Amino acid sequence: MKETSRGFKMDEAPNEPQEVKEVFDWYKENFGFVPNLTKVLSASPAALRSYWLTQLQLAQHGTLTPEEHNIIQMTVAVENRCKYCTSGHQMAGGAFFGSDEKDLEAIRNENIIPNEKFDALRSFTLDVYRGKGRVSDKVLNGFLTAGYDKAQAIEVITNIGAKVMSNLTNQLAITDVDEPFAPLADGLFNTEAVYR
Repeated sequence: MKETSRGFKMDEAPNEPQEVKEVFDWYKENFGFVPNLTKVLSASPAALRSYWLTQLQLAQHGTLTPEEHNIIQMTVAVENRCKYCTSGHQMAGGAFFGSDEKDLEAIRNENIIPNEKFDALRSFTLDVYRGKGRVSDKVLNGFLTAGYDKAQAIEVITNIGAKVMSNLTNQLAITDVDEPFAPLADGLFNTEAVYR
């Protein structure tokens, strides 16, 4: 069995439970491979499906665009110093969501995003996350003035929740970065000292 350096599951067994197999099959159909994060999460089918279904619900019923969901999640990944998710969202932003490379680089480097509306989304995400949801009227009104609405403020929280699940899982397991986006992980966050 393939495992992370900490002994967490990181493979696809031939006898996966149906609830896990369904998720693996979805990733194969939509991305062409099963990401290592998904394999790690599959040790707990409840955790795997919670993460996957949250992402599906955001994609199918959310009013933010796929690019905006990705901006929120990449912002949180950078804030949490998650090498796996930061590189994964940078790849997804370019390959699947049509993000401007300058916007992705700005998020990665914790700089202002050139697109003002997207930067307002990034800033609001950080304010909500760092403040544990406690933001001032000024912060909320700035988000609304940028062209977003209150339902989308709740979607920001939902995206944060999904990303915290994956970031913390990757940090705990020390998940290996998948080959398709491994080059984007170069130079990201030296967190090795934390594990000593």
